[in-house]
Amino acid sequence: MSRKLLVISVCLLLISLFSSFENASEAQSFKGEELTVLYMSAVYADAARDIEKEFEEATGAKVNVIDFPYSGLHEKIMLDLTSNTGIYDVISVPCQWLGEAAPFLQPLDSYIKRDNYDIDDYIEHMLDVIGTWQETVYTIPHANTTQMLTYRTDLVAEDELPETWDEYLEIAKKFTNPSEGMYGISTPAQKTQFGSLWCTRLWSMGGEWADEDWNITIDSEPARKALNHVKEMLNYTDPAALSWGLPESINAFIEGKAVFCEAWPTLGVLQQADDPERSKIVGKWALATFPYEKTGATNIGAWGLGINSDSKNKELAWEWVKMYTSKENQVRFAEKFNFYPVTKSFWNREEIKNSQLYKMIETLDKGMIWWRIPASFEAKTAIDNAVGSYMVGEMSLDAAIKYAENELKKALKSYPPPEGLKNDNAILIKEFLKE
Repeated sequence: MSRKLLVISVCLLLISLFSSFENASEAQSFKGEELTVLYMSAVYADAARDIEKEFEEATGAKVNVIDFPYSGLHEKIMLDLTSNTGIYDVISVPCQWLGEAAPFLQPLDSYIKRDNYDIDDYIEHMLDVIGTWQETVYTIPHANTTQMLTYRTDLVAEDELPETWDEYLEIAKKFTNPSEGMYGISTPAQKTQFGSLWCTRLWSMGGEWADEDWNITIDSEPARKALNHVKEMLNYTDPAALSWGLPESINAFIEGKAVFCEAWPTLGVLQQADDPERSKIVGKWALATFPYEKTGATNIGAWGLGINSDSKNKELAWEWVKMYTSKENQVRFAEKFNFYPVTKSFWNREEIKNSQLYKMIETLDKGMIWWRIPASFEAKTAIDNAVGSYMVGEMSLDAAIKYAENELKKALKSYPPPEGLKNDNAILIKEFLKE
């Protein structure tokens, strides 16, 4: 080897050793620190545990993944945030609680800018709904699912799908045959679920809970029509559905006992419908949008990762957020756990475009959630109580509307919106009606 080549080789070796040392140093820059991350008990927490060791190897820190069922998650999140204990460093926040949680979360805009995090890859409407509150990014979206129809392709052709909610009931009625254990619709009809199903119909029909200035407008023709619709739907569902949650509803559909299933497809349908050990409808189902009626709006369930402002490990927490939401892990989680991001790069992949999952892209620009203001939790509870009580005959239509109206007013009085904030749901409905 010539002297010149020897010198070059030695230089390259030194550069390589220095780089390795630098990377090793960076990998251990958080050595001895501990991070606690909180998720809902579902595939989102499973995914967190899936990268736990990788994160620990990359940072030198220890990670504790904590999860709770949705039914108790709001209490856990808000208790920690409002008590300033900082037990949870990173919190997976559902979009409907963002306005309530935002005052206690760390703004992320400076982190995004500093690290050139590709925030522009996120679908704008979804970033607005999931991660942004009053023009500040507080969470990075990590999962979404919109309410959609799953239907039996061997019973209903694609060109026969309903375009209106009345057509939907007509098809459901046609296939309902209780003596054979067959029903038109499989749906989770527990009180906590039915409010969301009613909201989808309300928004699709052009109605809202309140106008742009938070004046309650729930006593309306669309609200009454939507209530009548969900009540009639019970005629075409299994009588046991009033006690069903999402798992029971999906199970009835994959056992071949319904033509339509109203579901969050990423929370069971996509994982089970083509599993021959669980499903009797393998290869005989597909996803579809709900009837568009006037707006095409549908209900979205979406989650974003935020950093507790009382965390003592904010830099480490941001490293977790970046790893969990990296483009590589978005693909990994989609393939392994069947939940999906709201990034353009993911939905533009050819394998996604050529799958039936791509039907969901039609709903992402029309996905809505109920109020995101601090009154959200109380308001949604009031809606669930009103709709659920009407469903089981405990309230008349007029009484249910009046109850919802009064409770929504109380919620706004107890937890008023930030000064000057408009009701973005009412604004969206107006925009959708113009399209």
